[in-house]
Amino acid sequence: MLWDSFTENERERMAEAHSQFGRSMVEAGVIVKFGAGLTRSGTAKLVRPEGPAVTGPYAVGREQIGGIWVIDVQSAEEAEAWARKMPYAPGDIVEIRLCDPA
Repeated sequence: MLWDSFTENERERMAEAHSQFGRSMVEAGVIVKFGAGLTRSGTAKLVRPEGPAVTGPYAVGREQIGGIWVIDVQSAEEAEAWARKMPYAPGDIVEIRLCDPA
């Protein structure tokens, strides 16, 4: 996992860059509804309707969700513009989804 290869200083710099990014969205009036990093995949639990919860990780591939931002914008293009401003580590990818109106 890429995060494992970062030094403590690099992790702190990336966390601060993401904090600044979040503040910039608030200041721009995008109204961040929610933003958070996620704990490491090894702390995940797989829960089924029956049986005990099992500790992870469970991702099949290398890509795993590291965090989420839920923002209120007028268009997919505006969401993409914000995604392009996000601090990226080498190999990072951002997925944009609309909120389910249900």
